Amino acid sequence: MRCAEPMRHLGSVDIAPFAAALARQPEAIWDADAEFQKRLAPYRKSRSIYLMMTLGGPQMPTRHLAGWEPLREAFEPVLRRIGSFYPRPGRALNAQIALLAPGDDIPEHADYGPTLEATHRVHVPLETHPQVQFVVEGQPVALTVGEAYELDNMRLHYVQNLSPVRRIHLIVDYLEEPVVAA
Repeated sequence: MRCAEPMRHLGSVDIAPFAAALARQPEAIWDADAEFQKRLAPYRKSRSIYLMMTLGGPQMPTRHLAGWEPLREAFEPVLRRIGSFYPRPGRALNAQIALLAPGDDIPEHADYGPTLEATHRVHVPLETHPQVQFVVEGQPVALTVGEAYELDNMRLHYVQNLSPVRRIHLIVDYLEEPVVAA
């Protein structure tokens, strides 16, 4: 979704229960939807746990993926908190946990498509490091664990993990319900 600024800080999110639930998952969950990820974003070196995905636009059905059942209970309070940052009620159309290993990157790109154009792209860092570079339109953006940020993903952006540790973000595409004319 187009935003007035490239990255906007939304506020704090209690990620402890979600991070604990994620830590309890088997390593194999990171690869459970690998074929789906290859079709969706073949250029990305990240590994993802997909909770839900809506392809083709906001009116299309939302599909729950491998991460939904094991993480749903811990995800729902995080989603409610994300919703509290916006004036109108809404719902998540997409939700994933993206892991970028040390030394890996996500090449510069802009996101597009009817679902992404209609939603707020929210990043909540779960693990990061000062040497992770998140750059939007040539400007580095420092992100803090446990804080939510809205990214204007229609702008060119990339990530480089120059740190010795993995970088993990919860990424949610949040759709506010439309205003109903009286």
